[in-house]
Amino acid sequence: MHGTGAPLGRHTHEVPPEARDAAKHVAAVLEQAQRVLILGHAGADGDVCGSSLGLALALRERGKHVDVYNEQPYPDAFAWLPGGDVVLATLADDDRWDATVVVDAARPDRLGAHFPGAARRGTWIWIDHHRIADVPGDVAYVDLTAAAVGEQIAEILDAMAHPISVPVAQCLYASLLADTGGFRYGNTSARAFRLAARLIEVGVDAWQMTERIYESQDEARMRLLGKALSSLWVSPCGRLGVVAITRDDIDAIGARDEHVQGIVNHVRGIKGVELAVLLREGGDGTKVIVRSRGNFPVAPAAQQLGAYGHKNAATFRLEKSLDDARAIVVDTFLASLPRLEPPAPKTAKKERAKSKRHLRPAE
Repeated sequence: MHGTGAPLGRHTHEVPPEARDAAKHVAAVLEQAQRVLILGHAGADGDVCGSSLGLALALRERGKHVDVYNEQPYPDAFAWLPGGDVVLATLADDDRWDATVVVDAARPDRLGAHFPGAARRGTWIWIDHHRIADVPGDVAYVDLTAAAVGEQIAEILDAMAHPISVPVAQCLYASLLADTGGFRYGNTSARAFRLAARLIEVGVDAWQMTERIYESQDEARMRLLGKALSSLWVSPCGRLGVVAITRDDIDAIGARDEHVQGIVNHVRGIKGVELAVLLREGGDGTKVIVRSRGNFPVAPAAQQLGAYGHKNAATFRLEKSLDDARAIVVDTFLASLPRLEPPAPKTAKKERAKSKRHLRPAE
């Protein structure tokens, strides 16, 4: 998922030395800043919410003025986190900061309409665990081995010798929980578990976090999930699964954009499905969400459609109707799957040996 090329979850026992040095560099810059802006990609997920709020709370504990911005509201599953009630949806044109911290954005075109220009943002700090060809900003802390940006925030706070309070721990735990899929995904490492244990020792209630994030779903989301799964199509080879959500589905249920998040994972959970696709009809085309089980990369096929993708995930928009988008996506992603080789024929010799084994008398 994060582009290291090594099996996820097996190589992340320790923080790489260069990552630890980068964390110290970020800590030094933040120590000097008095006014700080923190943001992640628009349409925040749990990692953006948890890492943004965790860093913001810690810096406020150090007496700094901190603004957290996202042009779209935080989803209900994470808006309850400490500090989530003061996230800004806009920024004043005359606001200035000593440092601007971007977390988990993957690329700079996802930062929202109010992202400040160079004259207002101060030192631009880029913190991420996704691969990017040209890392933007003035100071970068990119660690492809981190399970979540929350891990990186913990490293920064350690570099500051700042003790993690319970509210900060809750936010960082939410970041970990979300980006590891409840500690189920391939990026779940010994390092991630060690940080989770540390946060629980600080005072995080693991069940309360799970309940608030995963087991307090709006009824509208569950009804939307039902609508989506009723449209399920699985390819004849069984390795591609597709669901669709129409505008009528959204309107009839009264669902919100955030209710779409995570539905595609239910498709990926079908036995044999390697690539899962969710199509969401909109007024300006069709949004496409693709998730891989990890055996086949998503990025090459996404690039054929003019989109950006990671190894296991891609989200993009096609200026096509829902039906046309479905046809294009199915053709493109099916073609990206390696051809299935027919099973090797069983030899007569092997069959005779097998029959003899079955005919042996019980001892």
